Amino acid sequence: MSATLAIDSAILLRLEQGGPCNLDILIQELPAYSWNQLFTAIDRLSRNGVLTLQPLPSRFDYLVSIKPRGVENGVGRGRRRLAAG
Repeated sequence: MSATLAIDSAILLRLEQGGPCNLDILIQELPAYSWNQLFTAIDRLSRNGVLTLQPLPSRFDYLVSIKPRGVENGVGRGRRRLAAG
């Protein structure tokens, strides 16, 4: 298994089993990977639309969660437009 696939799988498994968490907790709970490895993987997964990152108001930290399926830019894909006229 490639290193990229291994770290991506570890992040997704943690989030599937434990739910959303902040970046600091995710780093603490995956000690097999360095801060840099986790940050790079989270950034990649976020840019690919797999994860969402929400800034937390109290600190320079983010809530990391798996992006719900069928959601794009905060709007459900399953919505239909009303037919004109």
